Amino acid sequence: MALTYSPEQFFKPLLPHVDPILQLSVFIVTICLTLLGVSRNGASLIYTLLRYLVQLCLMKDREIKDLSARDQKILSDFPTDPRSVNDCLDLDPDTVIYAVCPDKSCQATHAPKFKDGSPIPIYPSRCKNQRSGRRCRTQLLRPRRISNTTIFLPIKSFVYFDPANWLGRLLARPGLEAKMDAAWDRSKVPGVDPDLMFDIFDGEVLRNFKGPHGRAHFSEGNGEGRYVFSLSLDFFNPLGNKQAGKKISVGIISLVCLNLPPDIRYKPENMFLVGIIPGPSEPPLMSINFFLKPLVDDFLKLWEPGIYFSRTDGHRAGRLVRCAIVCVVCDLPAAKKTAGFAAHNHTHFCTYCHCTSNGRGYGNFDYTKWSYRSNEEVRRNAKEFNNAFNNPRSSSKADSIVSRTGVRWSQLLRLPYFEPTRFVVVDPMHNLLLGLLDAHFDTFLGIRLPKAEPLRPVFRTNFSDAWKAMSKQESASMRQLIGHLEKPMSADLATPDGFERWVKIFGGKHLSVLELISDELECSPIPSDTRKSGRWTRVDYARGILQWVSYSLSFDYYVLISVYSAQHSSRSTLVPITTGLLTWRSGVF
Repeated sequence: MALTYSPEQFFKPLLPHVDPILQLSVFIVTICLTLLGVSRNGASLIYTLLRYLVQLCLMKDREIKDLSARDQKILSDFPTDPRSVNDCLDLDPDTVIYAVCPDKSCQATHAPKFKDGSPIPIYPSRCKNQRSGRRCRTQLLRPRRISNTTIFLPIKSFVYFDPANWLGRLLARPGLEAKMDAAWDRSKVPGVDPDLMFDIFDGEVLRNFKGPHGRAHFSEGNGEGRYVFSLSLDFFNPLGNKQAGKKISVGIISLVCLNLPPDIRYKPENMFLVGIIPGPSEPPLMSINFFLKPLVDDFLKLWEPGIYFSRTDGHRAGRLVRCAIVCVVCDLPAAKKTAGFAAHNHTHFCTYCHCTSNGRGYGNFDYTKWSYRSNEEVRRNAKEFNNAFNNPRSSSKADSIVSRTGVRWSQLLRLPYFEPTRFVVVDPMHNLLLGLLDAHFDTFLGIRLPKAEPLRPVFRTNFSDAWKAMSKQESASMRQLIGHLEKPMSADLATPDGFERWVKIFGGKHLSVLELISDELECSPIPSDTRKSGRWTRVDYARGILQWVSYSLSFDYYVLISVYSAQHSSRSTLVPITTGLLTWRSGVF
């Protein structure tokens, strides 16, 4: 039977029957707190200052005792603690705080327990994780005194956000549910060319993705909400990417709803932060599963039997929703850890096939002869590894299994639909945007495109060697401007927008360089304000140089055409030559 979640709080009006002055004050402080990073103490101070400002406006040369009952209620209702406002607006999501083992070689997580309805969580005092046949037993808690009561809190914690709570918020936002449901429409259209791909839904995986019972397509839910997600996990240094100094590594686990349109899919307000893996060091290889386990537990429920939301934006009477994680989008090291594969420098480095770095298939570019991994094979190897890893008598056998297969256990394999050989996608940021594929083909495979012939200068600029005595930065600006001047630019200079674009480019260079070019070309600056005299800016010099280019080109055309017309009396040959000259200067030839 499906679990039920009530998102009614997301449909209630904000601060009903509250005076507009209070509403505006609350919204101002809430924005400062949530979007601008103001601290809780800072928010309390802003509330105090706003209350005093409102009080001064209401008094108007009166004593406070002479204020009306309405005005006195406004002042008395002014909040002082932003936490009470967050509770009223339901800004804080549902979370579970796990205790994390401080031992960097363990980092096992421990879920809290609650006794007799008490809000105080109860954790084990020591780590219960089994490693190499013995329990870790590292101290997990430290005492903290609150209101004359001593409670024990985790030394290191992992805050996990509830995906059902986030999904309820998402489905309550006007218009989003209809857009999420419409994402499947293209895959259902018959006759669509399978080679044309505009989104992930056009790919083979989602076109053939079956539902919980393995018969119908996942999108065919008879009115149910069927949504798919991508999982990302990445580590970063919160102190910045420093070459030297202290190194700290903190991880982020996030989900993206792929049913959202691509233009809003990756906006921060539409992404789900699952949790932040605490530092200062990354978890060991197998310990990453401790942080993935609660997410997998929830997505097992979202797959079968699903979660029934008592109300959504498009279904006031409620709706059953099922979800699935269909791809892992990480950089290579994080993808290997998350999906349970060996590192990129391992003998079995590939998640897709059986190619090995010691010669088996390595260097063979005939993909029809590659030996591919299968989902069943990887799951079998991972299960074999997991049994050996958790058995104290055969824990050493786990290393030999990884050496032989390149596969470890991952919590994601608990999801019945997850196919590790197909759901781990190529990292687009590093491989495409940052040019790793280009460097790999160029440096390691030696595959290079022939270099294009350099464009011939439209005309040569002859400057003296005075600029070579300038500073390194000024000389670089001079070289760039010489290159620009020799480029075809007449088409751009003929339009106001194009002319201003070049003014911005030239005006961004050093003033001394622009002065030198103006002197040697014998062109005068053109100021935006004609009242200025002798106080030229870089933009003024840029306009003068570009105006000189325009006049110079017109003169060149006139001279060339005049010379030709003097030598050829036929008008029929003059017109095409004139057109050819203009086209040549525009950069077509």
